[in-house]
Amino acid sequence: MTINDDVYSKTLKHRALLTLYEKRLDTEISKILASHKIRLQRKVLNIGTENINKLNRSINMEIRKTYKTIYKEGIKELNKLAGVSARFYKNLFNNSLFNIYKAKGVNDKIKVNDLIIKSNGTFASQITSINILQQRKIKGIVKLGMIDNKAAINIAKDVGKIGLSLSSVQLQTLTRTAITETSSYVANQTYKLNDDVIKGYQYVATLDSRTSLICSRLDGKVYSLNNNIAPKPPQHFNCRSTTVPIIKSINELSNIKNNRLQKRKLANLSNSRRASINGQVPAKTTYPEWLKTQSNDVKIAILGNKKRVDIFNTGKLKLSQFSNKQGVLLSIEELEKLSN
Repeated sequence: MTINDDVYSKTLKHRALLTLYEKRLDTEISKILASHKIRLQRKVLNIGTENINKLNRSINMEIRKTYKTIYKEGIKELNKLAGVSARFYKNLFNNSLFNIYKAKGVNDKIKVNDLIIKSNGTFASQITSINILQQRKIKGIVKLGMIDNKAAINIAKDVGKIGLSLSSVQLQTLTRTAITETSSYVANQTYKLNDDVIKGYQYVATLDSRTSLICSRLDGKVYSLNNNIAPKPPQHFNCRSTTVPIIKSINELSNIKNNRLQKRKLANLSNSRRASINGQVPAKTTYPEWLKTQSNDVKIAILGNKKRVDIFNTGKLKLSQFSNKQGVLLSIEELEKLSN
């Protein structure tokens, strides 16, 4: 195996494990929204619709407070992720080059805030947009309920059933995109810090039923580091693509003019290790093919539980069949029907 094949596999594994952050954030936000739903319904029941101005003020205050909590929770997890990614990419270059290179890395205490998540509007601004949309949505539900002369208890049910459905999906999309953007930012900054040993990167899409046409067309393409207009993830909302750095050949490394690479140790590497530093783009492996070679722990992180992994390991179903076009994993029962 060449070192670029090894880097490819390790980078895809890191990207795969980001699903753990997705699940963690999804779970935390779901808990916050569940409590939020109860409080909203209680306000409709307790205040009623006779004093609509008071009810609207109370609802708006509750929504703003909830989204402030969601923002803080999101930033906290993204900061953790940035630190994990910073350590991963720095160690990736140190270890891949047999510890004869002293890699530079992004400070693992980096704070994301709104400095990174900005390509589609800052994380804070998008949270605010979802906040405002929910206020309008619920205000409309209450107004329509009054026009239809519905009882307060029925309006409260509508608020809980309809009022939060869209915002829940929007928040999930935002946090997943932010996770990709955070990791991508750290990766790109680390590439720049180590451009003496990296000559470019390969764009790798997570090829399954959720992959967009944008990323499918970019998958496998290689770009130089000095190409300022080269595409980088995320290319769209819900993007889960990544980039894999391409390390230079041993001849190119021999011409580096700095002390970060120990030339004497480079010259004394065994023939097999020297041959592995060929500077070539790693052999093309699709995401499903790569996943087949991984441990069950990695597969569980991606597919959710051991039962899905067992079904995947049988080889009866393609990875694309494990989720629908919206990215929702199918139930065990649905998968078992497909595999029979």
